[in-house]
Amino acid sequence: MKKFIKISNKRAKTYLLTMTMVLALLASCKKNLDINADPNNPTDVPVSALLPTAEVGLGFFLGGDGSRIPGSFVQYYAGHRGQPLLYGQYNVNPSQTDNFWSNMYTVTLSDLKSIIDKSNADGNQAYAGVAQILTAFTFSVLTDMYGDIPFSQALQNSGNISPAYDKQQDIYPALLALIDQGIANIQANGGTIRPGSDDVIYKGDLTKWVKFGNSLKLRLNNHLSKVQPGAAAAFLATNPDLISSNSETAQVVFGTTPATANPIYQFDVLSGRSDMAVSNTIVDRMKALSDPRIPVYFNPVVNNGAGLQGQILGNVPGGDNDDSGQNLFSREGSAYASINSPVVLMSAAEVQYIIAEVQFRAGNSAAASTAYNAAIDLDFSSLGLSSAAYKAQPAVAFNNTLQQIMEQKWITMYQAPWEAWVDWRRTGFPVLVPAATNRTGGIIPRKLAYPQLEVNLNAASLQAGPGIVPYLDDLKRRVFWDTP
Repeated sequence: MKKFIKISNKRAKTYLLTMTMVLALLASCKKNLDINADPNNPTDVPVSALLPTAEVGLGFFLGGDGSRIPGSFVQYYAGHRGQPLLYGQYNVNPSQTDNFWSNMYTVTLSDLKSIIDKSNADGNQAYAGVAQILTAFTFSVLTDMYGDIPFSQALQNSGNISPAYDKQQDIYPALLALIDQGIANIQANGGTIRPGSDDVIYKGDLTKWVKFGNSLKLRLNNHLSKVQPGAAAAFLATNPDLISSNSETAQVVFGTTPATANPIYQFDVLSGRSDMAVSNTIVDRMKALSDPRIPVYFNPVVNNGAGLQGQILGNVPGGDNDDSGQNLFSREGSAYASINSPVVLMSAAEVQYIIAEVQFRAGNSAAASTAYNAAIDLDFSSLGLSSAAYKAQPAVAFNNTLQQIMEQKWITMYQAPWEAWVDWRRTGFPVLVPAATNRTGGIIPRKLAYPQLEVNLNAASLQAGPGIVPYLDDLKRRVFWDTP
């Protein structure tokens, strides 16, 4: 599995790209970063340069393929041609996730491991702790998308060129323990250097990093709602310090130049593709609720060839009605797809929705209602909107049902499609009708097929683990926490 032992030319190019983005994003900070280090030997790069590279890379990869593919499954997007159309028709073959998989492992996780190793050796605990929390976050996304993945033997370079696959049920406890280690390191805060302006996410605010770590623990425990129903409630009962305000939201903010642009903006606008039509599923649901977020979630139809200019319209999931002229369908709007829009890793609104779900499952209707309303308030506030009239609608006012909590969360989680896909698989909400044209027999994908790179380079470990099956069958398999 070369991708774990050698930095290829592609890896070097990706490293240089993310480093270029980092330098541009941090230019206003006037912080000197050592860019003379060989990008083919990142272990020689100081942690103050590795951290922003890892953070920006994570945001870019997650906001790109990590959002476009699951966002099509949960019907945020309904691309009309090219890759986005294939995603909407559930035709995601192994090679289509090669870049996402390899970048998450060989860029983000590799850089984070270098930070941990260097920081542990030097006694710089805050850097180690931040990297441990981000490592847990990154591995959690990968295992939630694929199921069993290389974990305990991954990232060993020449020490293991064919890492075994760990079972997801074994990975989850290890991730929770890693978060605890990260929090402990941050709170100990020993050493001579600490994150500052090189920290793209929190600018070195360690209190916020502890809150992010705890909030991530709550998220992961809640993912286990089908298999360990009491896990999230038990953790919440410890009264952890959680993300509670929009100023504490964990996100990677992008810049205003092509080199530093938001990944969706780069993919669909700067490239000239214009393939990423939005889905009529979310558009029509938000219209039915007179949702004030519509103008910032979606851009109106651009051209008037079909007489639809200025309207907000979505494509039918899996529909191939060509809209290269942008005459028919809307595209993603300014909130999360303008040139400098953020990629949100975890928001204050999401935390409140998780609390609402946990309290609902525990039978605490009043607490669930409080958290549900707080979630809506926080999301609207983050977008500069008022939620009062929206919450007053009978269809929005809290009715003490899981369906309502999850449907409102689904609208908010437009900010993080990979997490909305987790929620849909766990709860079945919102109720989605499979794309009429699809390759999986009408089954919305429950996981991603393993990348072609793994089939080619780590086949023995893959076969000994989850196995190698036709990719359309793999898309229908369930991950550990997604029991029928």
